[in-house]
Amino acid sequence: MLNLDFIKEHGINKFIDQQKKRIKLLERMIDNFDDGRSRSFFCKAACLHDLTSLESALNEAIQKIKTDNIKQDDTKVKAKILKEILNQGTYALRVRTGGVP
Repeated sequence: MLNLDFIKEHGINKFIDQQKKRIKLLERMIDNFDDGRSRSFFCKAACLHDLTSLESALNEAIQKIKTDNIKQDDTKVKAKILKEILNQGTYALRVRTGGVP
């Protein structure tokens, strides 16, 4: 229902623009943080989190990886860092379990 409400209030073009941004963020998550077991989690996170929190989570994860000197090819640790950050948000329970809190 949220998508329909958004479309009614802001129009289809703005909704499509948001979805394109969401897709780009999801692609960044998959390209840089996928450990082979995280795609479903990242897809759910991209659907449930707002764009601002997704961008913030990605930036925070990248900063933590740099600060902690994590190797770029260590996707398991990188995925864990991003998942922990995403699980701190409002939709954490939904992302983890797929259920409604």
